[in-house]
Amino acid sequence: MSRKNLFLLIIASLFGSIGCKPEISESNINAVNQRFDKLVAAKKYLSPKEVESILGQPDRVENATLELETQKKQVPVTRYYYDQDGQTTELHFFDNKLINRVPAFSKTPEPEPQKP
Repeated sequence: MSRKNLFLLIIASLFGSIGCKPEISESNINAVNQRFDKLVAAKKYLSPKEVESILGQPDRVENATLELETQKKQVPVTRYYYDQDGQTTELHFFDNKLINRVPAFSKTPEPEPQKP
């Protein structure tokens, strides 16, 4: 193989791998949830950076408000969305703390509710 062809093959491989995003495995989700459970028991919380170190960068981040169930009050939250295989999982952060366990990607998509 000539040097030119080898160079083109290497460049094509690099560009092809740039668009690839690592998949989030069930073991990654379990690792976050186990860490979440341990920290909550110790009255501590996971930060967004700690979650990113396990799950990677989210596909989308959005700031929103969340209504408290016990009070007529809204608090600011940050939502992280991870998309994979046509499914999305959503995480909520309040005051830079993960406030819920990470839901797993469904094995099969849930059926749409039937309209009356």
